[in-house]
Amino acid sequence: MISVENLNFHYPSSDRQIFKDLSFNVNKGETLAILGANGIGKTTFVKCLLGFLEYKSGDIRINGESVKQMSASKYWKLVAYVPQSKSMAFGFTGLEMTVMGLSPHVKMGRLPKKEDYEKSYEQLRKLGIEYLSERNCNKMSGGELQMVLIARALIKNPKILIMDEPESHLDLKNQLKVLNVVEELNAQGEYSIIINTHFPQHAFRIAQSTLLLGKDKFIFDKTENVVNTTNLRNYFGINSEILSFEQAEKSYSTILPIDLHQY
Repeated sequence: MISVENLNFHYPSSDRQIFKDLSFNVNKGETLAILGANGIGKTTFVKCLLGFLEYKSGDIRINGESVKQMSASKYWKLVAYVPQSKSMAFGFTGLEMTVMGLSPHVKMGRLPKKEDYEKSYEQLRKLGIEYLSERNCNKMSGGELQMVLIARALIKNPKILIMDEPESHLDLKNQLKVLNVVEELNAQGEYSIIINTHFPQHAFRIAQSTLLLGKDKFIFDKTENVVNTTNLRNYFGINSEILSFEQAEKSYSTILPIDLHQY
């Protein structure tokens, strides 16, 4: 569905290569987690994926077609973006925010129709947050706003969903709500999902594959081959243990940080 081939990027004001010859692919129905220490370039990479930053060389392809050859309209019909939830300066309601996700499908200069709002309400209902339809976004909690932003992304039925730290700044309950949504989308098998996250343990839960970014290096493989104590030590500088257990006939793994690794 989406493939990245030998991608390279550095900022014009710096000689430091943020990432070099980066390659991976995400198939339909799969989720990729992007992991790495703070400041390593995860968000920069996501901005390159979204076309917000221009990469220096390499290519990004969707269904074999280079995104550089795509119109913006075609790209944004295929791709949806979920940013981190932040306080909103404008008082859009949850329904108004969700209907904005239909903009790639709404002709220039045309206001959304009644059926657009009905479709948006149904999307909120599917996520169990229809009660937010009339609430102003600037009055919502971080977790509520994050769910509305997910509804806004899903309303246009994208093929690729890119999420930038959607569970950051949320309490445990709201983190779990976001992870549950990703799991449900996985089960549907219709989306290719890329999620940039601060939490390696979340990769165990939702991601079939993981991209681990480091300084001048990266690892891309199945999650169970990437998220291990050796890589956590080398890429995050911590000593840790990985704990696995079963609950209700499902297997779970989590990470127990022990201490800082002394180089």
